[in-house]
Amino acid sequence: MVAACLCLLYGAVAAQTNTHLDSLFSVIHHLPDDTTKISRLYDLAGRYQSGDLKKADATLHHAYTLSQRLGSATWLPKIQTSLGRCKANLGVPDSALYYFNLARQGFEKQGDQRGLAHVFTKIRWVYNYLGQFEQANEYAFKALAIYESLHDEQGVANTNNYIADVLYSQKKWQQSVEYAQKAYQSQKKLNFPKDLAGSAQMLGDAWLQLGDYDKALAYQNEGLAIRRTLDNQIDIALSLNVRGNVLKYMKRYPEALKDYQESLSIAESAGFEPLHLACLSNIGHVYNLQGDYRTALPFHLKNQRLFEASGQLEKAVENYRLIAEAYGGLGRYDSAYHFEKLHNWMSDSLLNKDNAARMAELQTRYETDQKEVQIATQSEQIGRERFRFWAVLAGLGAALLVGGLLFRLTRILRQRNTEKEFLIKEIHHRVKNNLQVLSSLLHLQSRQITDSTALDAVREGQNRVDAMGLIHQKLYMGDNLAAVEMGDYLHHLGDTLLDSFGMNDGRVKITYSLETMHLDVDTAIPLGLIINELVTNSLKYAFPDGRAGTVEIALWKDETNHLCLKVADDGVGKAAVRVPQNSTSFGTRLVQMLSKKLKGKPEVTADEQGCATVIRFAAT
Repeated sequence: MVAACLCLLYGAVAAQTNTHLDSLFSVIHHLPDDTTKISRLYDLAGRYQSGDLKKADATLHHAYTLSQRLGSATWLPKIQTSLGRCKANLGVPDSALYYFNLARQGFEKQGDQRGLAHVFTKIRWVYNYLGQFEQANEYAFKALAIYESLHDEQGVANTNNYIADVLYSQKKWQQSVEYAQKAYQSQKKLNFPKDLAGSAQMLGDAWLQLGDYDKALAYQNEGLAIRRTLDNQIDIALSLNVRGNVLKYMKRYPEALKDYQESLSIAESAGFEPLHLACLSNIGHVYNLQGDYRTALPFHLKNQRLFEASGQLEKAVENYRLIAEAYGGLGRYDSAYHFEKLHNWMSDSLLNKDNAARMAELQTRYETDQKEVQIATQSEQIGRERFRFWAVLAGLGAALLVGGLLFRLTRILRQRNTEKEFLIKEIHHRVKNNLQVLSSLLHLQSRQITDSTALDAVREGQNRVDAMGLIHQKLYMGDNLAAVEMGDYLHHLGDTLLDSFGMNDGRVKITYSLETMHLDVDTAIPLGLIINELVTNSLKYAFPDGRAGTVEIALWKDETNHLCLKVADDGVGKAAVRVPQNSTSFGTRLVQMLSKKLKGKPEVTADEQGCATVIRFAAT
């Protein structure tokens, strides 16, 4: 009765709110077609998203069409991200991924790193929902790297929670708790209540799977309380559903039903399809657990119709089992048998390898029976046929055993390889973070130094640390954990050095002539430091008094497979360079030392047209 009253109350409030928003839409619809109208449609869709996803989707499509017509490149990726999120909540992951990828391209074109990181977290959600956990992890860590480079604490905390979600889906409960706890502590410290509620829910989910129901309930209560104060109905419905799960495991069935029913009412009104299906399943399951099969059955049957209508037949497997259980409890064994058969058939379809093995076993039994009939009628051949039969059966059994062991070993090795790859990425990630901390310390130290020579030395040291940190960043963000793609790395290094010397105004340009090649860490780091030193020298000395010019970086392999490097500039030349009297020439000695390590020797040429350094390293 209380749950019914809550549903009626929510329906009345939602109807009143939607009427007000519909009036706003009518007003906005008659505004002139400009960016102000786009902005207001976008804001209105955000308000719809907390209670009516279909109207949010329709409003976003209006804004999207107008943005395309006006050619508003700034608004398009923002609207595409919101459309993707709306499609995901409506249970259409393919459409969600389509819009998220469009948004990613837009943010990349604009150079909007924060927007790019945000859409990476959304792509992560789709892959996680589809069970493609490797891709989900990849996009989560790409987002984390961007947020860390931007020193965005809120973004870092949220992404840690998203990583916890992927680990939860992989049934790595303890690791999920660790990442969610990091997010939770940061969000509590920074006072981000909406994000804190999400981390509390994640912790509650993970502790439930680890069997600590008291902790699970405490975190779910905390998340729900926060969301009720923020009055986002969809978020409230999510919290009610997961708290209901905890109460169900604790056998507090009336409280669980109350949470599920309130969540169901909100999900139905908002058109939140995935949550709608989950609530129906959970309510029916609770009634099954209580032995009230008559009440449970309509929920299961409605869920079945929705699964079939949406084409999500793979998610109906467990629902068929619940229907069979309900019919069995009502004594309707023919219907129970029918749905149990459906459950088994769908399970076999999803596990076709096991199904094939069972069919092979049935075939073997059939052939065995036939042979036994022949043995009974042909007594003279009993000995030979029996021996042959058992030999064939033993061989088949041995083959099946070896095949099963090989299959299991392959799965174990693949899983371990995935875990090792994850750990290696984490190591490179932490090394990069440590180098970034060191770079920041050098930057802070430089602010206290007044001596120009010492200041130059510290800044050059900071550039060297950044060059090494960039290597580790490329390793954990790339697909190849053992080697660095040098073209992408050197472009980033060049841009960083121009920024460091304040020459990103176009006065001095860096050109690149690079063959596509991947180098291991032992080669990439010293080579990166050599290029860092040579380019630094050109930027410091080759273009005095505001002179414009070009620095060239070339990297190739010659016909004998020797690695060749050339760094040249069209500056004033070596003879005209005014080198400070107190210079230590450390950079020059560092280049010579690193070249020697790579079995190479620098050759420097300089005239009034500029300066060039060519190094030819040993064949690899």
